[in-house]
Amino acid sequence: MAADARGHGETVVTSTAERPLDLSLAALSNDMIEVIRLTQNKLGWTELPELVFVGHSLGGAVVSSVAKGGAYASKLLGYAVLDVVEGFAMEALKGMQAYLSSRPSSFASLEDAIDWHHEDRVKSLLTESSSSIQSRTLRNPTSARVSVPALLRQETSPRDNSPIWVWRTDLVATQPLWENWFIGMSKNFLEGKGAKLLMLAGTDRLDKELMIGQMQGKYQLLVFPEAGHFIHEDIPEKSAAAIVEFYRRNDRSALVLPPKVSEMLKNKALKGDPEIP
Repeated sequence: MAADARGHGETVVTSTAERPLDLSLAALSNDMIEVIRLTQNKLGWTELPELVFVGHSLGGAVVSSVAKGGAYASKLLGYAVLDVVEGFAMEALKGMQAYLSSRPSSFASLEDAIDWHHEDRVKSLLTESSSSIQSRTLRNPTSARVSVPALLRQETSPRDNSPIWVWRTDLVATQPLWENWFIGMSKNFLEGKGAKLLMLAGTDRLDKELMIGQMQGKYQLLVFPEAGHFIHEDIPEKSAAAIVEFYRRNDRSALVLPPKVSEMLKNKALKGDPEIP
């Protein structure tokens, strides 16, 4: 199941000037918990199946928060976080204003938006000092055609009434929340219940806390240097295979434990083994 978050995709959450849209980490985490509960009710499940959470970027912070909070802990096999760690995210936020100021406020067509998101187009817009932002672009044009349209919504241009495409989420308005999203994420990721998988585009993204956790064997680390920030879109087959393997390795139903010694002796005795007194 892939659910969009409030302020993303087509989910509509009512907001007013007096009560603006709440995009805090707590609100996004509660939304995820509620979506799972409503899915169970809608499908008539008497109990939830075993769960694996997967989150990319901000979604990774949400997944880590929910896992740390213990929601559905008895059903959670594990969780995978894609290319986001606290230290690197906090560093990248320093260049976010420059990135937002460089991108167009609207597009004449979806094709223009897709072209802009492709890496070669973005590199022509950003300076060399924004290399950390360049790594956050899409490198797979096929994937861009699938994912970019959901980032936009159609409006009418106030200048000439022509149709234009504008950003669905106002990232500038979310600036007060940027640190709230990522502070404490490494701790949440390491302390949540369940198996843990961290997929990164480069080892330089690891912060000190995660380096220590990795040396202590607290989570599985996979690095894909050929991908950018959007790992699951740049290399979808490898990403899917990694997550499927992560699930299989932690699937409790497939776990076969060796028999206890006492049970082995008992079975031999029942069979009349002369070596058993």
